[in-house]
Amino acid sequence: MLRLKHLNRRFVFILLLYGAVVFFVYRDEVLASLLAPLAEATALITSKLISQFGIETLRQGSVLIHPDGFAYEIAYTCTGLLPVVTFIVCVLAYSGTLRNKWRGIVIGVPVLLIVNYLRLAHLFYIGVYFPSAFRLAHEVIWEGLLAVSFIGLWCSWISWSNNCQSEILNR
Repeated sequence: MLRLKHLNRRFVFILLLYGAVVFFVYRDEVLASLLAPLAEATALITSKLISQFGIETLRQGSVLIHPDGFAYEIAYTCTGLLPVVTFIVCVLAYSGTLRNKWRGIVIGVPVLLIVNYLRLAHLFYIGVYFPSAFRLAHEVIWEGLLAVSFIGLWCSWISWSNNCQSEILNR
């Protein structure tokens, strides 16, 4: 029981420390220019994904443009970096074997990135065909879906990792 309390305190401490770092560092004046290449790469991938759905898109740096006039910029905050890094920190901070943590990261990071690319492509589609719904989709629906995806993925990893540890202890 004492070990469990120690692990919980350690986990909380790591997340509080991470939250403080994010609070002070995850700002335009600190990261916008540094992560501009990541935003452009995200725009490039998103543009290619959108074209797979038969929607014409032009890209200028990190800005995606539809010939009919709709456009949006993919900022560093839209790259999926924060959910990915937060997932990695949560997995590494939680108890478990290093092997299980790496498995969680190797599966979880691509899943979160895929969800983010689908989000960006869907938002472009909404912006082109249903522009009045763009703000709601961007600020409410997809923010919620990203949060649910993150929480579901992390909780699934915790359950899987705990089951793996239980099987090892029961042998």
